[in-house]
Amino acid sequence: MKKLIAVVLCCVMVMSLVSCSFFEVDISKEKETKPEGVSSASKVEDENGDIETQIAKKLDDFNGIVYLTDKNGKVIYSGASGKDEKGNALSVSSPMFIGSVSKQFCAAAILMLSEQGKLSIEDTLDKYFPQYESGKKVTIKNLLSMRSGIPEMLDHLDGVSVDKTESENIQWINEWVYEQPFDFEPDTQLAYSNTNYLLLSQIVEKVSGEYYSDFIRKNIFEPLEMNDSGFVLEVEDNEFFSKSLTYDTFEFQVEQAGAAKGAGDIVSTAADMDKWMKGLVNGKIISEENYQEMIKDHSPDNAEHYGYGIMGFYKKGKGHSGRIGTYLSLDYISTDEEYYMFASTNETDNKIMNIPALVMDILTDK
Repeated sequence: MKKLIAVVLCCVMVMSLVSCSFFEVDISKEKETKPEGVSSASKVEDENGDIETQIAKKLDDFNGIVYLTDKNGKVIYSGASGKDEKGNALSVSSPMFIGSVSKQFCAAAILMLSEQGKLSIEDTLDKYFPQYESGKKVTIKNLLSMRSGIPEMLDHLDGVSVDKTESENIQWINEWVYEQPFDFEPDTQLAYSNTNYLLLSQIVEKVSGEYYSDFIRKNIFEPLEMNDSGFVLEVEDNEFFSKSLTYDTFEFQVEQAGAAKGAGDIVSTAADMDKWMKGLVNGKIISEENYQEMIKDHSPDNAEHYGYGIMGFYKKGKGHSGRIGTYLSLDYISTDEEYYMFASTNETDNKIMNIPALVMDILTDK
């Protein structure tokens, strides 16, 4: 079902490996605007002026948002160009679909529940999905690290429909999973599969007793004051989101509820994503030990350097990339955790994958 391929994010691989409840926001606050086609690069302190100019020059042909700060919160570069889906000029504060970057939030939720003693990442899936006989061979850790062997669901969603509820759609996907042979024996290799994170989102619900998006909002968005973040299914009913976002680029109605859950379901802004990255690194969400597990390469024999919802980037930085519809996004944390960057575009142009290299080369040569 080709139209559904855009529902759940394929991972956009790094560099040469490119592949693949309503919440309130302060909509009264002034949002950044700019003339059409003009970069809205922020003013930084004088000593950083040359760096800002260099970055702006390198990003001259990129239409989208780039937001770069240091570990102290100082804005090094803040720029936006191009238009949103409603034809308005993009600003750095524009909400964007972040696609598979959403997997970081799902992974963190699992680790939070582990820290609370409510689950173990060594638990096998039959504990949470009793009908899944083969689940006895797969652990939560295998899902987190993309080493489960469970097939990718993207090309097999014929039973998912806009006429079904989220529960019905997910039940159909689960039943499909139960019947599939593994692509390989669990924990023998790495293969990116969105199915892993859909299953993880359900485990969050089963263990916490809360709806997945409510759990993320209460335990991540609210503590980090990510007030302009939410979920794809909320776009039409959220005034801030609906000013610039539509479902038009998905080639189908995203109301096919559940298909992107845990794997590519978050909408956010650059500033909120900056709060997320710093909150994750600084122990506001999970322990230092679990953060190290998130960024650890659990498949050292594979060039993708995948951890738990985090992969290796240029100059040994870490983050994730994502695609949903025409939207591409990435977040990036430098190796020494000195710099934090979020980039997003609503144009299907893989130039975004070059941004970490372009920016870090400037910063490390300064």
